[in-house]
Amino acid sequence: MDALFTPTGSSSDEQFREARLRTPQVEQEGRAQRGDAKRDRDRILYSSAFQRLGNVTQVTAPEAGHVFHNRLTHSLKVAQVGRRNAERLAGLANSGEIDGESRKLALSLDADSVEASCLAHDLGHPPFGHIAEATLNAVAREEIGDDFDAFEGNAQSFRIVTRLSIRDELQGLNLTRRTLDGMLKYPWPYSANEADKAHRKWGYYGGEEDGDKESFTFARHRASARVPQERKCLEAEIMDWADDLTYAVHDVDDFFRAGLIPLDRLSRPGPEGDDLLRLLSETEEADPGALGGYEAANLVNCLAAPLSLYGPESRYEHTALLRAQMRKFGSELITRYLKAFTLEDDSETALPGLKIDPTCRQEVEALKLLVRVYVIRRPGLAVVQHGQERVVRCLFKRYFDASRRGGSGDRRLFPVAARER
Repeated sequence: MDALFTPTGSSSDEQFREARLRTPQVEQEGRAQRGDAKRDRDRILYSSAFQRLGNVTQVTAPEAGHVFHNRLTHSLKVAQVGRRNAERLAGLANSGEIDGESRKLALSLDADSVEASCLAHDLGHPPFGHIAEATLNAVAREEIGDDFDAFEGNAQSFRIVTRLSIRDELQGLNLTRRTLDGMLKYPWPYSANEADKAHRKWGYYGGEEDGDKESFTFARHRASARVPQERKCLEAEIMDWADDLTYAVHDVDDFFRAGLIPLDRLSRPGPEGDDLLRLLSETEEADPGALGGYEAANLVNCLAAPLSLYGPESRYEHTALLRAQMRKFGSELITRYLKAFTLEDDSETALPGLKIDPTCRQEVEALKLLVRVYVIRRPGLAVVQHGQERVVRCLFKRYFDASRRGGSGDRRLFPVAARER
């Protein structure tokens, strides 16, 4: 059992979860056809922060004529998968395949709200992929100190929708509690304790002077006290799984087409499996815990089933046949992992629990690691990332100097809207 949730579904609970962060707006004539969750979705979709994601890469920029997923296309696909998962759980509940308190929870899901949370989940991620996030976090600590929350992409996403986005006279997009809670993959603040590995990622900036604790408290306020505060809500669990499986499947597809991941050779017995085992073992040795607690040999073995069923038989070329095969590869895997997700009542607490098939979870982790060992760790990308790190450091210091009152920097570097803050 992966997570526990409070049963919901009453009209009073629906009103509680659909409350908005800021003062409710007067409803305009002609808007009655859109519910609160639909408005959340539309506000995110039309925000400038969402449009910006078209220029933010997943792992690397297009090369050698190949067009890879960016954060915009990734977010759209996460939203589609998340929505289908919410609809699937509701369908299972209606057909009697989910019962008890889990059925009530599944029927209370709002697919529009899940889609909105998925659309917003990457809004705060910087250009150049995770190398820029790590660099911003490091340089912020160097300039400001370890007590500062520094930078975290998930916390930045939360700040964008609650404070930074400009829609009207209110701060942020004024989203509902349900959608905000569904964004929180890491529902806790930054921890300065280096030994606290579970909190190396965090969901909001908790600084006393300029933090987002009030917005976070609103989002996480529960109608019931039975659920631990650091446990994700069901919408966030759906978003998290949709993010993982979409990232795994589509990035592997991208990099196979680019000639970087040898799916064709991994799909059949041979020396490529031994090479992958060696690469995974080296990755774990260099970064303990990188394999997510799995044994390298088990990760290699678990890929046999999905690749033998759906994997390509030859190196990718732009033929109609191979393009069709890769479309089928992605579609079949997404469907496989969508079906791996269900709800069950916990035998001890009687609370609904999220359950993901452990075999499918391991397969998704193995697919994600293919990107790490064949793409992220290759020397060519290391050279590119070194240059990207220098760009981020230089820009941060220029903007940081310009932001200090009486400093030597030029505040004209900032857009007009940023100068007003």
